[in-house]
Amino acid sequence: YNEDLVKLECSLGEVLQWKGEWNEARRYYDRAYDRITNVKSTRIKDSADILFNIGEILYREGKYEEARDYYERAFVIRKEYYSFSEVDKFRSSNRKSSNVLSRIRESFRSILSTSRWFRSKYAVNKIESIDEQSSKTQLQEMCRYVQETGWLQLSETHLNGCVPIAMSLRSFGEILFQQAKYDEALIFHQQALKIFEEYYRYPHLDIAVSLGYIGHVLTYQGEYNKAHDFCQRAMSIYTRYYPNGHVYIAYILNYIGYILYLEDKHDEAQKIYERALAIQQKHYPSGHVDIADNLCGIGNVHYGQGLYDQALTFYENVLEILQKYYFPGHDAIICTLNNIGFIKREQGKYDESGDFHRQALALQEKYYPSYYGNIANTLNHIFEVLFAQSKYDEALCYCQRALALQQKYYPLGSASMAWSFNNISNILDKQGKYNEVIDFLRQARATVEKHRASDHSSIAFYMNNIGIILNKQDRHDEALDYHQRALEMQEKHCPSYQREIANTLNYIGHVFSEQKKYDEALKFYERALEMQEKYYSNGHGSITTTLINIGTTFRQEQKFDKAIEYHQKALELQEKLYPSGSIITADIINRIGHVLYDERKYDAAIDYYRRALSVQENFYSDDHIEVSHTFSFIGSTLYKQKKYDEALEFHQKALTIQEKYHEYSHADIAKSLHFIGNVLYSQEKYDEAIDFYQRSLAIREKFYPWCYADIATVLSNIGNALYEQRKYDEALDFYQRALTVRQEFDANNHDVIAENLINIANILREQGKYNEAIEFQQRALIIREQHYTSD
Repeated sequence: YNEDLVKLECSLGEVLQWKGEWNEARRYYDRAYDRITNVKSTRIKDSADILFNIGEILYREGKYEEARDYYERAFVIRKEYYSFSEVDKFRSSNRKSSNVLSRIRESFRSILSTSRWFRSKYAVNKIESIDEQSSKTQLQEMCRYVQETGWLQLSETHLNGCVPIAMSLRSFGEILFQQAKYDEALIFHQQALKIFEEYYRYPHLDIAVSLGYIGHVLTYQGEYNKAHDFCQRAMSIYTRYYPNGHVYIAYILNYIGYILYLEDKHDEAQKIYERALAIQQKHYPSGHVDIADNLCGIGNVHYGQGLYDQALTFYENVLEILQKYYFPGHDAIICTLNNIGFIKREQGKYDESGDFHRQALALQEKYYPSYYGNIANTLNHIFEVLFAQSKYDEALCYCQRALALQQKYYPLGSASMAWSFNNISNILDKQGKYNEVIDFLRQARATVEKHRASDHSSIAFYMNNIGIILNKQDRHDEALDYHQRALEMQEKHCPSYQREIANTLNYIGHVFSEQKKYDEALKFYERALEMQEKYYSNGHGSITTTLINIGTTFRQEQKFDKAIEYHQKALELQEKLYPSGSIITADIINRIGHVLYDERKYDAAIDYYRRALSVQENFYSDDHIEVSHTFSFIGSTLYKQKKYDEALEFHQKALTIQEKYHEYSHADIAKSLHFIGNVLYSQEKYDEAIDFYQRSLAIREKFYPWCYADIATVLSNIGNALYEQRKYDEALDFYQRALTVRQEFDANNHDVIAENLINIANILREQGKYNEAIEFQQRALIIREQHYTSD
């Protein structure tokens, strides 16, 4: 046994580990370990250190289960050795100092490698890893013991064993963090910190490392203020040791920048990242893998600012660096692929987005097949791409797979499951199953409240989503209550989340708009717009949305010039943000067409609809559902121009797409059937018209029974067609059914109720029931005199 040779090999391993040359480092560690184990007087402590260092390399390589095995083997040896061996007490040595520096470096690498995910309202965005049998390992048993006792039995541990034992505890915290077991991870990190503080009794670098880890865990628990405090404490120690700057300071700066990014403090975050980058470039003039973490952080900031092209450039640079240093399936590469996919989706490049997410999924299933939590996140990313493409059935399969994995992965539940609940609710929303939607959203909210009670941002998000559905159900007062409570929560607990507060202001505006309280709606929209324009100084899609909302409100007020003005502003901004076009651009063009339609400028409206159609054709196939909607707009405008054959052609094209697209009876189909019925009615093809009306009515009554106004309209139109056929008894029955629905569920629509009464009066007059006819006419007259006195 050559002790000097072992020390040399271990030292070379540490240097190579420092440089990121993990395969070479591992080769030297393995040789040193073999030398130790092949002699009778095995150096137990040295073997534990080597095993631990191999675990560090495996962890850095993203091989967490292998790393855990080496950590556990090292801990068993250390616990036994330091509990019973008699060795001289020591404080520090050159070798120990070297190990400290290595641990600092590795700690921040692991922190930042898991901070590449976007903050999302739907998921815990990090690599989550677990073995199905991990609950049976020493690690899990130990964690339960620490939870029960609050302290490992270290009373017999020799003083110089405290540091290695604490290092092992910290490594277990790292593994538990990767398993998304934050409470347990925090216990181990706090235990390690307590040991370090009692051992050193002064601000040591080991203490700084543990402070950084605790800040990391607290961040993923949504405790941003506490996380920031721990990172600042770590920073004060690093700056004490390195007053002239050091890469370790860059690491902690990067993480503080990440916390600020999560808090939507993008300008502050960017300044922090720029400081860190300057330090790294000074220390790594030839480049280094750690610079990827900083570039990723800057990319995150650009994403948060809505600068998607710039963010994409940074993420692509990150991916290039990572692929140079890491093996192809490393979790950091997977995270970056998902980030690029996310940006591509935000840009409306859905096929490209899906490709990146599927690349990530393939790597996860190959290299991390049992890491269900992370696989579920990627499945939910793919869901969102498919959902944006209106491929609802395929999308549903992905989020159901995600939920099944999460239920297996988190038997006691997890906040990340809320993302899957929310995605399933989105599908149910498209199916018009609003009560079921609310049930899933309440599950999502309850899940977050139970597992991340301090995550007020996410709780407010789900409250807003519930409010949106209640508004669709015409339960406006309930909807308003949810939105206002969400706003209060955001302003109290998340005042820096200006983007989310602006969204809530928009939602409140929607409710007032539905209640026809347009002045109130405009006040909230304008507050949102002011906030967004300050927040996004370079423009953003959120500003486009608010401009559209304001324009739509003016349209509802029949202030057409103002409506056009705001839609044009939205269009100009969208074209600036996406000069090559986007699906949102097509939507805005269609909305301008709607305003012109309301102004009865039908030729101009059709020009805009056709312009929107040409934009859609650049992003969608000819049979995409959004194309069918534009066909319907053109058909309705041609109908107003009495160009019935052309109108019928467009509505039938729309219906063909919709029946192919929706496997269930969808509201789109009901609308198209009704439009075709109108055209046929105008062509005096009453039997055919009635057939299409009846098909529309059947869908609405079965799948959308709460859409009372639409049901009443179809009932009235069937009555009109029967009236034209002189089938007065049948016509009267449909008119009376329509009146019943109106009076019970749409009582404020006075003009339509009056019209319904007149229709019934006309039937009675034709039947010679003049007294009854006069009675209905008088009722209609009273309504009009009461509500339309200016006429």
